[in-house]
Amino acid sequence: MLQINYIKGKYELEGNLVLENSRSLKSYLETLLDYNSKVILSLKNIKAIDNSSIEVLFDLCKKASQNNKVLKVFGKANKKITKTLNNSKLKEFIKD
Repeated sequence: MLQINYIKGKYELEGNLVLENSRSLKSYLETLLDYNSKVILSLKNIKAIDNSSIEVLFDLCKKASQNNKVLKVFGKANKKITKTLNNSKLKEFIKD
């Protein structure tokens, strides 16, 4: 299960970010980026992440950049997903 909370200007994701919910997340973030020039995501409370979700986040970061928008993803400090993130193409977009 994935929960999204808006706290102090950023969207904090909580739970497991996996194939079953990556499409819903993609749709949600695309809508946010349609109406906002900058979206900040925190992965600090993510328990697990899989390659399909990494691909979704990577594609959204690229798409945002191409449309002169910003999608910032913070999550390097989350030890539960650090190894997966570091071994992915998303690592260039991930902040501390």
